Amino acid sequence: MAYIAVAAPSDIVYVAGAINGGSTTFQNQDGKWYGYAPAAEDNTYRLWVEMIDAAGNRSEYETTLVYDLPLFITDRTAADVENRTQKGVLNARDLNRIEKNNYTIGELAALIIPAKYDWQIGELPRSSDYLRIRQGVQKLRDYVHRATTPQVPESPLNTYQKFNDIEQIQKDCFDIYVGNKKNYAYAGEFYAGEGGLI
Repeated sequence: MAYIAVAAPSDIVYVAGAINGGSTTFQNQDGKWYGYAPAAEDNTYRLWVEMIDAAGNRSEYETTLVYDLPLFITDRTAADVENRTQKGVLNARDLNRIEKNNYTIGELAALIIPAKYDWQIGELPRSSDYLRIRQGVQKLRDYVHRATTPQVPESPLNTYQKFNDIEQIQKDCFDIYVGNKKNYAYAGEFYAGEGGLI
């Protein structure tokens, strides 16, 4: 899930539109309007927004954004490994994606997660690289996880199942973070954690 924030003048009371052709209603939170859409594999988001102000005036805005959002591969299979498909072999692109995901999600969650995401073809990871990846994923899992989120795999990271688990942990953490942003307010009122007298 991707979320896109739109800054709008303070007199705007309604924002709706489309992200990559899918309709969305934006939610106001802390002075910004947030819209949600499925993550795009190419990180490109075509945005069309309609805004209405308190006086009923309508305006439109259209743009294309490129966001470097996390992408997760969690469905590797034994057949992928046997047939040496793109998902079945670990390469520089996979290492860059996994480490960039650690870093990006960590930044969103205000966690400091060291990462190397400039892997080159032919460059071989060392045990210290795998340790850094595992420690980063452990920080994400410690931050937030579901009951179904797998545990961080033990070293050595040498099976497709372990890499599925690593990226599932990242995905769960990111989805929960985005879901919390999305569900922070409903109809302009907080609906959880509120207290007071009736």
